[in-house]
Amino acid sequence: MYCMLLVSSLLCGLNTRFSSMFNYDFSVPEARDAILAAVSHPTHKLKCLPPDNRSEVSQAFVEAVTMMDTASTTVAESTSSQLIAGLEGDDDCGYGENNCSSSAVASSTSQIKAEAMNFLSDADKSLSRLHFFPAVQRLFLKFNTALPSSAPVSRLFSSLLRG
Repeated sequence: MYCMLLVSSLLCGLNTRFSSMFNYDFSVPEARDAILAAVSHPTHKLKCLPPDNRSEVSQAFVEAVTMMDTASTTVAESTSSQLIAGLEGDDDCGYGENNCSSSAVASSTSQIKAEAMNFLSDADKSLSRLHFFPAVQRLFLKFNTALPSSAPVSRLFSSLLRG
């Protein structure tokens, strides 16, 4: 009764600031990252989403896992193929031609998509469950890793110096 103005003001501010996240707008990078962070956490997955948005979000999640794993696999394969070429003495003038067939890449992509879908349908909510889904684990670490801050450490040392 007395706080209705405060409550309405706070709700208006939250809706203004986070409307892209509340509307599941994947065109806004911050909203996309926040949604993927929540979906990649084993405790949350799709349960915090409205039922009409779940198929869109799960499709975006599978695409993100596939893109991230494909990018990391491509870097690893090009590095290893350059190492092997260097060891074998096969000089390709630094172009790093890859001998992988397109069927192997397609098979790997379908395995990654299956892994992402299996993660979403898995009933276990423990964080250690991510070890069974390495592609999802890489996405989880990308979006859910806290950035370290030196402020608490600076305060600790400055208080020790003063004392």
